[in-house]
Amino acid sequence: MANVSVNLGLDGKIFRKNKAYNQVFENSQEVDNTDGFINILSVSDTKGTATVPSIKAFCVYNEGDVPAEIQFKYQEWKNNSNVDDGNSVDTGGGATVDRYATMILPAGDFFYLPHGRLIGYNADASAANATEISNTAPDSNMYVDSGADLDHATSATMGSDATHTTLNLENGHSKYFKVGDLIRIENEICEVTAVGTGADLANSTCTIKRGMFGSTAATHADDVAIRLPFFNMYNDFDKYSVAQTNENGNFRAKNFFGYGRTGDAISDGIQPGSIAIKFYSAGYQELGMSGVSSNTNSGLAASTTYQFNITVDGGSTFVNLAFTTDSSNVRFGGSNGIIAKVQDALDAQFYTAGNLFEKKVTVSIVNGDIRFTSGSHLSGSAILLAAPGAGTTPFGVGRIPAIANVEAAVAAKLPDDTIYDKTTYDARPNKAAFMYDDGMGNLLGFGSGRVNYETGEINFTALPDAEFVVNLIHKSAHAGGVNSSTASGKNTIQSIGARSVNPKLNTSVKVLAYN
Repeated sequence: MANVSVNLGLDGKIFRKNKAYNQVFENSQEVDNTDGFINILSVSDTKGTATVPSIKAFCVYNEGDVPAEIQFKYQEWKNNSNVDDGNSVDTGGGATVDRYATMILPAGDFFYLPHGRLIGYNADASAANATEISNTAPDSNMYVDSGADLDHATSATMGSDATHTTLNLENGHSKYFKVGDLIRIENEICEVTAVGTGADLANSTCTIKRGMFGSTAATHADDVAIRLPFFNMYNDFDKYSVAQTNENGNFRAKNFFGYGRTGDAISDGIQPGSIAIKFYSAGYQELGMSGVSSNTNSGLAASTTYQFNITVDGGSTFVNLAFTTDSSNVRFGGSNGIIAKVQDALDAQFYTAGNLFEKKVTVSIVNGDIRFTSGSHLSGSAILLAAPGAGTTPFGVGRIPAIANVEAAVAAKLPDDTIYDKTTYDARPNKAAFMYDDGMGNLLGFGSGRVNYETGEINFTALPDAEFVVNLIHKSAHAGGVNSSTASGKNTIQSIGARSVNPKLNTSVKVLAYN
């Protein structure tokens, strides 16, 4: 374990960075003035001398007495119809995506970078902005077609054996998947435990666990689509009809709603820092009163049973919901007041089979009015009050308005992206409405959790029983995890070289790489 602490003071301002890393690579190399650079660090999945698979931070230090020239090898990208791709052009000696940049590092000086993701771009434009998804609800099927299909040409066993664990796919189609993925084959959920190379038909396979998350292992015909599911993994795959949090506000899926997956690992994954998720507000209805407090007398009669109709979240109406006032307290507040009595009646039905079963409703005083609020944050969250079909109505009695004068119901809605200053009308992002990522996999703001930029796996806690819309960028050069191996898909420094600037004297350069 290495603890890195960087402190920089400029004109009275102090900038600090402290972070712990599990792995440290250190290399000191004497370099001469040869025009060819001496390699001091390579980034590659292939093991070798002075080679690391990825770098989360690095520092280069000129330990000598004369300046050094530091060279970075990296890949150049381009925009290809909002999908970033390697920019292979002939820069002298044949077409290549490889590019080189150099800098002079004075004697005794150093520089630090918080990551190794350095690329080139062929235009004066962003390499982190490709395909944008804006305020889009996850597909209501809770899955998308991955682009891969089951194939019986190599083996047809999946068509006859529900216990078979080798999934044969069409040529190259295994490249759509990653170890740990969940896939959906018709109505069966499986977990991917190994992925073939996809180099040919024989290696286009996945090893899978069968019949997971409440699904049943079954046989499957040739050419069946392999889907990427994103149901809530805290429950069985068919618990909900849409992608939503559960009653505890938890949500988990193994991919980011089908976004960020490619079959060639080029611009694969989600752009770090681009995620913003908004949740639906709860539907409600107010009585249309003003100035109400806990001590306000309702005007209802003591020891009297009143009834009203209520429809919650678009379901069937609960007819003649009854509550009985206290023998002495007919104020709105208090442990035996009107609000408490109504709340008790609603809570009792939450646990009772019928039209209010497991439908939470909260009654409270909001801005001097009585508000009935749904406990759901789904897109269909709603409250609708009505006069009873029988019995004594509370509407039009005492302080409570007649049903015709009750305010219109307010349906569930998404918060605005932008808010405006009431005085100046200046616009600014409605930051408080979003759960967003910090570029390091942490979800913050209106919720908390983690996201994996390469696989898209997401796990968070926010509002209970909530639907949401997502915002993100994918198919960009900076998207996904560190890719140091895919041809035309590298998004990290490939190597660092060094040489002495002085034709007569050598220098020594140290590189520290952290992971």
